[in-house]
Formats: sequence, structure tokens, C-alpha cells
Amino acid sequence: MVRFSRVAAHAVPLTVGALLLTTGVSVAQPSTVDAAAARTEAGISALQSIKKSLSPAERKQSSQLVVEKRLRADRSLAAKLPDYRSGVGVSNAGTVSVDIAAQGQAVANAVKAAGGAVRSVSPDGAVRADLPLSALDAIAGRADVTEVKPAAQATTWSEAGNRDFRTAVAAATQVSEGDKAHGADTARTTYGVSGSGVKVCVLSDGVDSLAKSQAAGELPAVDVLSGQKGSGDEGTAMLEIVHDLAPNATLGFATAFTSEASFAANIRALRSTGKCQIIVDDVSYFDESPFQDTQVAQAVNDVTAAGVLYFSSAGNSGNATDGTSGYYEGDFRASSSKISGVTGTPHDFDPSSTTQNFDALSAGSLGKPVTLFWSDPWGRSANDYDLFVLNSSGSVVASSENAQSGSQNPYEIANVPSTGSGYKVAVVKYSGADRFIALNVIRGRFVASGSLKAFSTNGVTNGHSAAVNAFSVAAAPAAAAFGRPLETGDPANPAGPYPGQFSASSKWERFSSDGKRRLFYNADGSAITPGNVSSTGGTVRNKPDITAADGVATSVTGFQPFFGTSAAAPHAAAIAALLLSGKPTATPAQIRSALVSSAIDLGAPGFDTVTGNGVIMAGPALAALGVQPK
Repeated sequence: MVRFSRVAAHAVPLTVGALLLTTGVSVAQPSTVDAAAARTEAGISALQSIKKSLSPAERKQSSQLVVEKRLRADRSLAAKLPDYRSGVGVSNAGTVSVDIAAQGQAVANAVKAAGGAVRSVSPDGAVRADLPLSALDAIAGRADVTEVKPAAQATTWSEAGNRDFRTAVAAATQVSEGDKAHGADTARTTYGVSGSGVKVCVLSDGVDSLAKSQAAGELPAVDVLSGQKGSGDEGTAMLEIVHDLAPNATLGFATAFTSEASFAANIRALRSTGKCQIIVDDVSYFDESPFQDTQVAQAVNDVTAAGVLYFSSAGNSGNATDGTSGYYEGDFRASSSKISGVTGTPHDFDPSSTTQNFDALSAGSLGKPVTLFWSDPWGRSANDYDLFVLNSSGSVVASSENAQSGSQNPYEIANVPSTGSGYKVAVVKYSGADRFIALNVIRGRFVASGSLKAFSTNGVTNGHSAAVNAFSVAAAPAAAAFGRPLETGDPANPAGPYPGQFSASSKWERFSSDGKRRLFYNADGSAITPGNVSSTGGTVRNKPDITAADGVATSVTGFQPFFGTSAAAPHAAAIAALLLSGKPTATPAQIRSALVSSAIDLGAPGFDTVTGNGVIMAGPALAALGVQPK
């Protein structure tokens, strides 16, 4: 990261009572409490000592890269952080996968000269590369480089299928149960629509089994953007769903996994080069801001402004209604008890008179990423917040302490260890003003533990899925709900049988992510409510928008059945294709109105935070659009 300027805050020692509350250790164990507090102080202090001693080149690097280098070079530092893992994957050859914010081809050439391998170069000059750890300082020190960070992580929103819900895939062509559940099968006959004249394009990981699906009669020709086939098969499964419901639609594909910049470029290319009228994706990058439309959302805004209908998975991170999410947002609240010897102020999660400086993580959160955002404009944050993950004994095991001094992103990410138990997270305001914060353990949960209460809120749906004109799509089972408990101790979902068509009594998937989404900045970084970036400021978008089917059959190995909002989004896109083929002159606003006004309400009357406006249905939507039966 660029330019670290620091003004140290005064540290106030914890009282014994505050220690008990912030560590979550029983009052009956004061010596354990003291030891845990000492380990927390030592770990955070050691990490802050690194933050205060960075070289100019290190100031452009993420904290995880810097700490990984320092730990390898300094045994005394490693001794202060015995349980710490940076989360940076270093290959046997000593390389790390990084994203380099740069200008021009010269940086790519420098990476190669340093013994690195360039994976991609985006139109804006950003480079994704495998770079020797030893070459980080040289590359980051270049004048044409502004940032070096671990390669941005992304996920698709599928869930592993439960094999007991399906027999083995037979030789016959597989048809998604969503075809019947959404009434698309009867709508095609009644209204004479099939997707003809409409091009639907998918963005996902890859289409490795495309030829196999085509040979089996599951898919027709697919227009894949040049060099953008990707790797994996979720894209193939999504294409099969679109084809099942809109069999005469033309299909296209591009990967979203090369890099975040490439994802945004491919969204635009599918419209301009691919001539796609409907685009659907199931990908989320972890650093997409919840508070502002950043690069992927901006690409979505561009194509929707040009008339494209855009559908995106709401996510599988759970929701507050079902108690299945690990998401917390709210105004930063300075703790009355600070951590002795540590610069900055912890966030107090407890709105009552009790102080709680941590939110505890569930056993199902192991190995999951934890992200922290706050309400500063993207690329212009002057308020510095840090994120720490601690174990049950108080040791810091992971962290993210990037510097924000005016030209950086308001974002931190760390990874929960994949083994162990009793982890908790802390947010520390290192310096600056109070802001609205968003803390997310992706696909994990916050839980009560010891003296720690669990604090979570709704609002986990974010990023480009929450773009104003995108359709953010929640999931409801077409056949049988995802049956495996999301976490140990969860009650099982009812086994069915399901009625085969959606109705007001249908249920949503408990992993489906909820809204609403509060934003504080326009895409250009200008404040929506200048002077107020707290819980009373900004604007609120009703996301997700709609719900569609998951838990459906495909012929693709690993997606038999296909669960997740990754499966729901292509169902919604295919239904939109039926509407557009029935009325080619329909505007995006008319398509939206028809889908939303005819949707079946699943939750509370009207919009709700889990299913949006409800499950969309092909026949009623066509009727609402004014398409006449044949």
C-alpha cells in the first residue's frame, strides 16, 4: 500500500473486568485471563511494530506479504508470533501469486526478468503474476507500481450436492427440475416462446466439459470469447440450465476467474464483442466493496446502461432470518476498554453496557476468509482500521493491517485457520474517524462462546450482485432442499417430496444470502449523503431482487444435483430470455416490472431481505409483459 503516515493513539490498560469480557474467558480463571491478554497484546504489538517500520517499497505491499517476508527473515519476530500464519501461499519455488496495480507492459517485463511468471495483463495495465517472494521489494519499489497484494480471491456460489437426492445420471438427457417448477415448460407451449432470437451469456469458472455436454445432446454450440474458456465446469452446468428452459437461445461464455480486472473486461466484451442481450454470473471477488460500486459493479452498470439484462447470484453466505450467516455491520463503537500496549481502539460489538471487543467464530468457519470494509471511498481511505483473528488462548493467528493514509482502499482480509477451535475476530481502529463497518466471515458464522455473545446482522449480499440495475438472485429448491446441515448442530431440512412447482408455501434455501444493501458512495467516489457516512446516511438498495430454483439435475460431474444461488441465477436469466423472445421490443424496465410484479411471494408480504420480491414464474411474467398465448 502507498504512503503510511501514522499518529499513535494513547493506549489505556485493560482493567481485570474488561479483560474477562474481551477475552471471553471465565471469571473463575484470572491467571488464564491474564495470560491470554498478554498474548493478545504481544501479538498485536509485534504486528504493529512491523507496520511502523516499513520501507518505501513495503508501503505498497499488503500487510500479509510484508509479514510473511519478515517472519522468514527474523526468528525473534517469529518467536513473538508462534501461532501466526500470514495466509500467503508460497510455492516450493518460493513464488507467491500476486496482483500488481501498474501502468504499462514494462511491469510485466520486469516480473519476467525477476524470475516471475505473468498470468494475465488487464487492459488497465494490472498484472497477475507468480512472483518470487524475494523480488517483491524490487517490483513494488518501481515508480510505475502503486500496489502489490496477494491475488484477489473469488468464489462461485455452488454447494456440493447430496447424492441421496438423485439416482445416478442416466444416459437420457438431463432436464432441470426448475423447468417445471418455474412453469417454463408450459409457458413455452402456451406462449410459443423458446428463447429464439436472444443471446444469453454466462460468466463463471470454466467450461471444461463443454464438448462432452454437446456430444450428449445437453448443449448446442456455445460462443466462447477467444482465450476465455477458463478452468472448471460450473459454467457448463449453468449453460445446461439456460438451455433447458430457453432451448433456442444462442449461448455464450467467458471465464470470470482470470482476475477481477479481467472479469470486468469480460462483462463489457460479452456485450460489445459477444453481442449478448442477457448476461448471468455466479462469481464474487472478496474485495468487492459493499459500500460503493467498484470495478466489477461498474462494468455491470455499463452493460445495463446499454440495455443488457444482468443476473447475478446473491451468494451462499446465509442470512440473519435463519441464523446462518456470519455478517455484522454497524457504526464503529469505540470500546471503553483498550488493549494494553496496543495502538488504537477496539470496536465494541455489544450495544448494551457490557464491553465485548471480539465476535466469536463457529466451528464451521474454519478455513474461511474474513473481510472488513468501512465507509470510506474506494481508493481514498484516510481512516485506518485493522483486522485480527485470535485463538482461544489469545494468540494472534491471522491479521490484516494494511495502511490507509488517503489513497488506499478501506478493506482488510484475513483467513481463519483450517484447524483448531475457539477463534474470534477483533476490529481495531488504528487511527482516524469512526466509520460504518462491515465484517464478514464468508460462509461461516458468529456464535456465542464463553462470555462472548454473538452479534450479526442482515445485509451480506454485496458487490456487483447489488448493482442497482442487476438482478440479484436468491435460491429456493425446485426438488428437495439442500439436506446436509450447513454447520454441525443445524436441524435438517425437510426431505420433501416437493410439489414440483413453486407456490406461496415454498421455502428458500437456508444458505441464501440476504440484503438489504446500504451504499455510501457513487461509483466515482462522491458521497451520496456528504457529511454522513454512518448508519443514518447513504442509500439502501432492496437486494436480492428475485428468487429462482436450485437443487436441479445437470449432466455435469459434480453438479448432480446443482445447489446454490449459482444454479438459481441461470434459471432467472433463462426466464428473461423467454420474455424477450416473446416480446423483442420490451425494454429492460418492462422485463423487470413483469418479473417482479408476477413473482410468488415467499416471505413477508412485499419485498423481504432473503427472497426479495419472490420466485419468478415464466407464464405469469409473460402475461404481465403483455405476450399473448398462441
